[in-house]
Amino acid sequence: MSKKLWGVVLVVSLLTFLGAFTAQASEYQTSYTPKGPIKKGGTLKVGYVSDDAFKGIFAQELSSDGLSSNVSQFGTIPLFKVDRNNHYIKGGLADLDFERKAKTATVTIKPKTRWSDGAQVTARDLVFAYELLASPKTNSPYYSEKLENIEGMHAFHTGQAQQIKGLEVKGEKKLVLHFKDFVPGIEYAGSGYLWPVAEPYHYLKDIPLDQLAQSDRISEHALFYGPFKLEKMIPGEVTKWGRNKYYGGSPAKLSNITLEVVPSAQAGQALKLRKYDLFYNAEAVQKIARATKAYQILGSLTPDYTYLGFKVGHKNAAGESVMDKDAPLADRDLRQALAYAMNTKQIVNKLSSGLMVPATSVVSPAYGPYHDEKLKAYPFDLKKAEQLLDEAGYKRGKDGYRLRPNGEKLNLVLMASGGKKWEVLAQNYLQLWKKIGVKVTLYGDRMQEPNVFHEKLHSDNTKFDMWLGTWSLNDEPTAVTMLYTRDSPLNYGNFATKENQALIASLNSKQAFASHYRIKQLNKWQAYMKKEAFVIPMMNMYRLVIVSDHVSGMSLSTNRYDIWGNVGLVAD
Repeated sequence: MSKKLWGVVLVVSLLTFLGAFTAQASEYQTSYTPKGPIKKGGTLKVGYVSDDAFKGIFAQELSSDGLSSNVSQFGTIPLFKVDRNNHYIKGGLADLDFERKAKTATVTIKPKTRWSDGAQVTARDLVFAYELLASPKTNSPYYSEKLENIEGMHAFHTGQAQQIKGLEVKGEKKLVLHFKDFVPGIEYAGSGYLWPVAEPYHYLKDIPLDQLAQSDRISEHALFYGPFKLEKMIPGEVTKWGRNKYYGGSPAKLSNITLEVVPSAQAGQALKLRKYDLFYNAEAVQKIARATKAYQILGSLTPDYTYLGFKVGHKNAAGESVMDKDAPLADRDLRQALAYAMNTKQIVNKLSSGLMVPATSVVSPAYGPYHDEKLKAYPFDLKKAEQLLDEAGYKRGKDGYRLRPNGEKLNLVLMASGGKKWEVLAQNYLQLWKKIGVKVTLYGDRMQEPNVFHEKLHSDNTKFDMWLGTWSLNDEPTAVTMLYTRDSPLNYGNFATKENQALIASLNSKQAFASHYRIKQLNKWQAYMKKEAFVIPMMNMYRLVIVSDHVSGMSLSTNRYDIWGNVGLVAD
């Protein structure tokens, strides 16, 4: 199961998704359980295909790379269980009770829920997680205005209070959250109003918060309350996990899990040799997996999408997005013209063999009725692009490139990261934009290394105007809106309009307790995002997991609780 950062979204660089795919996504199943008894114990060997090293920050509030999130999923699981619609239900390591009139959510942590050192998971651990999110000393990218619906959160975030008023500890295992307003999203996982993991306060309390991200206590010596605990780590390359004897759920069937990062150039040979029982991120080698007949290929459409983003503003001293009317890409006609000059559909049809589909909206079809299926992508139309620019006053200069309506040169910079195929894709777009007279160059004249790419995005760097990226989203349909709120650290383009704020707010109005209203408003927001073209969705993606025929219980279902506790190996 591909794990997302809890309750939020994650930006990743453009990895080499466009591999030599051979099968249509419709052929895939989402789970696999072979016949035969499950043996007791055993070691599951996992290969994660990536040319990047993981950072190894396992405190979810501070982690910013998807690879680290996937690496830690054997030990980090949400405290709360959800149904197929991502609505909270009973049966997790902790339960939630909601009181709409009182505007509260009560968390009751189960007595058997303990850390891997034997200590109880407590209400104070949950409070500590919220403090990590909100403290100005941690600079967490996941703090947002939705969390400020908790009483006292803003005061704590701005240093006006030493405690979060709305987090009421009632004994060791009970926490009551007091909200300013009780909105529909509170009852759904991934909406951003509740944080579903805890952090070990007893273990981390003596570390200064501004130094915590560098501490080995949230890395190679981290504690976990999931079915497995971390036993050994080779930074960036390997993690070895052992069964957590203090786990509050049913004991894991496996004794150990070993995960190794496998360079893409070595993945095919590793698969042929059956070096691993399970492969993540291995789309490019699925042809080899089929040929061996020793593996099953699981696949499902994800909420994730690749996109082209535009910088239209900056962050102010308070970290809020402010739009700049003089920014080159503040002009909607220019943004739309660039979108019309992108041949994304041709690229997808030529290279992906069904494992990617052209995106039509910022809300993926994976969200079912929440995706507006009537919405269409910008078609590839160079004449339309030129017409828009001509009518908006972008005249061509002597060198053939267009000038801004005020007569200044129009020189745009695109930042991108990824493998060779993504570099070809980026260069393809640069040439198409050149055809319509828009000069666009690569940032630094090259593709960026992924960690540098992330740092530039997070730092509100002003030396690029556009970027190619991928959003890795969780399973709550409205979570994508968190990317585009005025105070979101993840709003890298600094898009902030009153209409956008109003549409997002409507998704959690009293009317939105009715799902049909929530769907209608989300469809309106999708249409608005397409019209304004602050971000151009490019491709929706299927994810694949390649599983050996002796692995039992693996599933890509988004509402399966404790996947790894249920995975086992079939007896020989």
